[in-house]
Amino acid sequence: MTYDINSLVRSAAVVIVGLPVALSMGNLTNTTASVAALALEKTAANEVIASLRGDLVKPCLDYYVSKVDSKLEREAKNTIDDVMGGEVNHKGICDYILN
Repeated sequence: MTYDINSLVRSAAVVIVGLPVALSMGNLTNTTASVAALALEKTAANEVIASLRGDLVKPCLDYYVSKVDSKLEREAKNTIDDVMGGEVNHKGICDYILN
Protein backbone atom coordinates (compact mmCIF):
# COMPACT_ATOMS: atom_id res chain seq x y z
CA MET A 1 0.00 0.00 0.00
CA THR A 2 1.45 3.34 -1.02
CA TYR A 3 0.78 6.64 0.69
CA ASP A 4 0.55 9.76 -1.38
CA ILE A 5 1.57 12.94 0.46
CA ASN A 6 -1.21 14.90 -1.27
CA SER A 7 -3.94 12.63 0.08
CA LEU A 8 -2.44 12.70 3.58
CA VAL A 9 -2.31 16.51 3.59
CA ARG A 10 -5.86 16.72 2.19
CA SER A 11 -7.14 14.33 4.87
CA ALA A 12 -5.41 16.30 7.62
CA ALA A 13 -6.88 19.55 6.28
CA VAL A 14 -10.38 18.05 6.28
CA VAL A 15 -9.98 16.94 9.90
CA ILE A 16 -8.49 20.28 10.98
CA VAL A 17 -11.33 22.26 9.35
CA GLY A 18 -14.14 19.78 9.95
CA LEU A 19 -13.58 19.04 13.63
CA PRO A 20 -14.14 22.61 14.93
CA VAL A 21 -17.16 23.00 12.68
CA ALA A 22 -18.68 19.75 13.94
CA LEU A 23 -17.99 20.65 17.57
CA SER A 24 -19.44 24.15 17.21
CA MET A 25 -22.58 22.78 15.52
CA GLY A 26 -23.12 20.46 18.49
CA ASN A 27 -22.71 23.35 20.90
CA LEU A 28 -25.05 25.50 18.79
CA THR A 29 -27.71 22.80 18.97
CA ASN A 30 -27.47 22.65 22.76
CA THR A 31 -27.59 26.44 23.07
CA THR A 32 -30.58 26.69 20.76
CA ALA A 33 -32.46 24.07 22.76
CA SER A 34 -31.77 25.95 26.00
CA VAL A 35 -32.89 29.28 24.55
CA ALA A 36 -36.04 27.71 23.11
CA ALA A 37 -36.90 26.20 26.48
CA LEU A 38 -36.52 29.58 28.17
CA ALA A 39 -38.58 31.32 25.50
CA LEU A 40 -41.43 28.84 25.84
CA GLU A 41 -41.49 29.05 29.62
CA LYS A 42 -44.67 30.80 30.71
CA THR A 43 -44.08 33.39 33.36
CA ALA A 44 -46.32 36.09 34.71
CA ALA A 45 -44.28 38.72 32.86
CA ASN A 46 -44.62 36.89 29.53
CA GLU A 47 -48.37 36.61 29.99
CA VAL A 48 -48.72 40.34 30.75
CA ILE A 49 -46.56 41.28 27.76
CA ALA A 50 -48.54 38.98 25.47
CA SER A 51 -51.79 40.52 26.69
CA LEU A 52 -50.47 44.06 26.13
CA ARG A 53 -49.24 43.15 22.66
CA GLY A 54 -52.69 41.84 21.80
CA ASP A 55 -54.33 45.05 22.97
CA LEU A 56 -51.79 47.50 21.52
CA VAL A 57 -50.85 46.20 18.07
CA LYS A 58 -53.66 47.98 16.20
CA PRO A 59 -53.40 51.30 18.09
CA CYS A 60 -49.63 51.30 17.57
CA LEU A 61 -50.01 50.64 13.87
CA ASP A 62 -52.57 53.45 13.69
CA TYR A 63 -50.17 55.71 15.57
CA TYR A 64 -47.30 54.97 13.17
CA VAL A 65 -49.26 55.37 9.93
CA SER A 66 -51.27 58.45 10.92
CA LYS A 67 -50.39 62.00 10.02
CA VAL A 68 -49.11 64.24 12.81
CA ASP A 69 -51.93 65.89 14.80
CA SER A 70 -54.62 63.95 12.96
CA LYS A 71 -57.78 62.43 14.39
CA LEU A 72 -56.36 58.92 13.88
CA GLU A 73 -53.22 59.81 15.82
CA ARG A 74 -55.22 61.30 18.72
CA GLU A 75 -57.48 58.24 18.89
CA ALA A 76 -54.48 55.89 18.79
CA LYS A 77 -52.73 57.83 21.57
CA ASN A 78 -55.91 57.82 23.68
CA THR A 79 -56.33 54.06 23.23
CA ILE A 80 -52.69 53.44 24.16
CA ASP A 81 -53.06 55.65 27.24
CA ASP A 82 -56.26 53.82 28.26
CA VAL A 83 -54.65 50.37 27.92
CA MET A 84 -51.54 51.43 29.82
CA GLY A 85 -53.52 53.25 32.51
CA GLY A 86 -52.04 56.71 32.01
CA GLU A 87 -49.87 58.89 29.81
CA VAL A 88 -46.95 57.03 28.28
CA ASN A 89 -44.19 57.56 25.73
CA HIS A 90 -46.22 56.46 22.70
CA LYS A 91 -43.28 55.95 20.37
CA GLY A 92 -41.35 53.99 22.98
CA ILE A 93 -44.22 51.65 23.86
CA CYS A 94 -45.07 51.09 20.20
CA ASP A 95 -41.42 50.36 19.34
CA TYR A 96 -41.44 47.70 22.08
CA ILE A 97 -44.82 46.22 21.13
CA LEU A 98 -44.15 45.99 17.39
CA ASN A 99 -40.56 44.71 17.63
